[in-house]
Amino acid sequence: MKKLPLEIGQELILRPLGENMPHKAKTRVIGAKHGDYIIIEEPIIRISDRLVVLTGEAVLCWFFHEGDVYRFESIIRKVLGEGLCLLEYPSSFQVESLRRHIRIKVNLETEFKIGFKPDVFRGTVVDISEGGCRVVANSIVFAGINDRVILTFTLPDDRVINEIEGVVRNVLHDRMRKRTELGIQFKSPESEISKIHSFCQFCQYFKV
Repeated sequence: MKKLPLEIGQELILRPLGENMPHKAKTRVIGAKHGDYIIIEEPIIRISDRLVVLTGEAVLCWFFHEGDVYRFESIIRKVLGEGLCLLEYPSSFQVESLRRHIRIKVNLETEFKIGFKPDVFRGTVVDISEGGCRVVANSIVFAGINDRVILTFTLPDDRVINEIEGVVRNVLHDRMRKRTELGIQFKSPESEISKIHSFCQFCQYFKV
């Protein structure tokens, strides 16, 4: 039996099988025993104002790992209490490779700083990938190639990207319209890049 590349804290997405229910639940891996079980946080689906707990359900599961999506079918074997469940370890799974650094169109308000100056600029992130983003500001921003940039914005999944650091890779000024377009490559911290990585892979897999 092949081993799934599971990690503690890894996000799993589950969907009930055998029902016409397109809703999905997110959960996290707490532990696992290869060939036997996976311990997860109790998966809950919100349908309108109603909460549905997936217990004793046959489910389709998937997660992302190093640019690949892993899919498998399983059964929620047991509720352990304290918000935990026992998921049956799958006898087989499928792996699908995803292309990296696909640009995803977005419309996210952002605040950013250039270099080590205290000035705060406002703009819009108009596309994003795991490697970087494109920001449009309705003002002339004096930035040069390789300048340091610090950005803060909120992803469509409501995760806040707080002061991610990058470098300017290209600059386009439109002085007639007082507009600046910046191409930015992400550098650090890993915690914020990881959030963007997860969001982009989700969008790519579901073709959002």
